[in-house]
Amino acid sequence: MRGGNRDAARAPSAAAQPDAARAHEVASPPADSGDLARLHATWRALGEDDPLWAILSRPDKRGGRWDVDEFFAAGEAEIAGLDALCAGLARPRARRVALDFGCGAGRLSRALATRYAEVIGVDISPSMIEHARRWNAHLTNVHFVEHARPELAFLADASVDLVYSVITLQHMPAALQLAYIDEFLRVLAGDGLAVFQIASGHTRDWRGWLYRLAPNRLLAPLRRRVHRSRVAAELHVLPEAIVAARIAARGRRILRALDTDAAGAGFRGRLLCVG
Repeated sequence: MRGGNRDAARAPSAAAQPDAARAHEVASPPADSGDLARLHATWRALGEDDPLWAILSRPDKRGGRWDVDEFFAAGEAEIAGLDALCAGLARPRARRVALDFGCGAGRLSRALATRYAEVIGVDISPSMIEHARRWNAHLTNVHFVEHARPELAFLADASVDLVYSVITLQHMPAALQLAYIDEFLRVLAGDGLAVFQIASGHTRDWRGWLYRLAPNRLLAPLRRRVHRSRVAAELHVLPEAIVAARIAARGRRILRALDTDAAGAGFRGRLLCVG
């Protein structure tokens, strides 16, 4: 990102370096952090229970009712939209390595694989990674990494052309979100693009006020009951102004910011494009 030989700094291509690829794919034990341990347990359970619904939580798809082809077609449509966004920003300049952070079952990794030479899908959930590898076993340029640490040390500085992360950061406490955003900026190539989504605040309707006043630990039993699930994902706000200041401090800038409903009812979602 800042000087040096970019190709030398790039993480070794998994296709060219089998040992490096295997190192990427070694499962990381949960970090000691209570936040990471809780996230690891929650998303492992969700991946075991109803993985596709846990990612795209449409009420009519609960109980294993997602058609796998339809699910992956939704990923292709989303990445086609990302292509248009990238074209408008003229970034990334190269399409060598893409990082799908919070890859889940590989819905977006599969679509990115037709556009980038190498795709690295990262997720905290061992059950999600297992599904991703099984459903995408035919893809030779995609590598799925189970990772439960507050950094991305297996990726070199300035080694990734595209960082993409949606419906992921919002499930982490703010401090952990910022730690990963720092890592996105560290691994991002100088002429690359990071596109990630946050829940930047609450809406001004009754749902927004409920989520603003009630902590996740009080909402969890209600969420479990409504979704008929043994666990419930948390939702955490991270103000956009804090993220913008962090981006500026790392010598980067927000190229475009868009409203999105990805955070769900009661939350204001924002999609930030950083270069």
